[in-house]
Amino acid sequence: MARRRRKNFFYNLRSGLQRFGAGIAEFFLHIAQRLKGHMPRRGRRGQVHGEAAAAPAWLLAPLLFGLLVAAGCFGYALTLPDPRIPVTLSVDGIETAYYVRADTVGGLLDAAGVQLHAGDSVFPASGESLKPGLRVEVSRAYPVAVKSGGKVQVLHMSEGTVGEALSHAKVAYSSGDELSHLPFEDVEPGMQITHTDVEVSYQTSYKTLEYDEVTVKDDTEYENYKKIEVEGVDGKKQVIQRIIVKDGVEVSREVADQVVLSAAVDQVTRVGTKIKYQTSYVGETRRWKEAPVAGEDGWVKMTVDKITAYCTGSRTATGTRPKLGTIAVNPYYIKYGTRIYISKYGYGKAEDTGAFRNYKNSRGEPMNQLDIWFNTEKEAKRWGTKYNVTVWVKK
Repeated sequence: MARRRRKNFFYNLRSGLQRFGAGIAEFFLHIAQRLKGHMPRRGRRGQVHGEAAAAPAWLLAPLLFGLLVAAGCFGYALTLPDPRIPVTLSVDGIETAYYVRADTVGGLLDAAGVQLHAGDSVFPASGESLKPGLRVEVSRAYPVAVKSGGKVQVLHMSEGTVGEALSHAKVAYSSGDELSHLPFEDVEPGMQITHTDVEVSYQTSYKTLEYDEVTVKDDTEYENYKKIEVEGVDGKKQVIQRIIVKDGVEVSREVADQVVLSAAVDQVTRVGTKIKYQTSYVGETRRWKEAPVAGEDGWVKMTVDKITAYCTGSRTATGTRPKLGTIAVNPYYIKYGTRIYISKYGYGKAEDTGAFRNYKNSRGEPMNQLDIWFNTEKEAKRWGTKYNVTVWVKK
């Protein structure tokens, strides 16, 4: 306040002296003009005409004194300091020099007729004091768009960074979020800043590792040999997935890590590969098979009166060529095409018949007889005749 009063004092003093000196000069100038009208006019030969032959001496002294006083006032006024302050004002890059009597930056703006709008910036601030040679810069605000969470806000800024723009828009962001511009990047007119909220989470699950079955072949054992030597045990694995959600929508899910907590133990089974034939008769090419079980898969037990063997003939009753496994039956008991299993002979098929179909047994019933084929007479004789034999018939 003392500085302001001092400036006003010098300004008022200087202005007063200038006005006072100008008034005195004007007054005595007016007197001088009046006196000029009363001065005597000289003729061509230097003679004075009229009554006013000479100017009064008492009038010349005040006139001279007044001129001296006016000159002194002007001279002293010029020695006093100028109360105006020289400053430079820059508005949107256009600089103008001003001499103002304002005390603050705000006073300068008022004197220059500069109006501030929302978002405009002033440097130094409006409340800062003016100093000779000070440069005041006014930056006009421009639009900056901030998009976050599906909403768009338009800000008016004249300076600052992307991070400050997000702060003004009240958008909180973390280091993992996505930004269209770096936070420390300066904002520019028309800039569009996009913020995407990114959430990263991890989900832990457990997966069963199924054991594999390993088969070990053993040619010293027959094909029907099968033994589990090592029991299989399932393993367990921990799986950690990374889940990324952007603005509330899941965009990716991937395996970040997986650890085997317990390894699976393979099941080891030993099986025989040695071929075992159903019989050792000549021409046997069939592999050995388990005997059927009565009551399963349509197999039933049947007792036949007798079983004989034959090795002659080139055609069966059904038109096929006889071979090992061809069985002649009494169609009264067994239909053609029926599968039959005979112990120590193996599996065969009802494809032929014989004269026995016309015979009667001791009970007076049709003879229930089977005649099985062999490739050699020697084998047929070795089989011979067997009575009351239980066989398996598939119905």
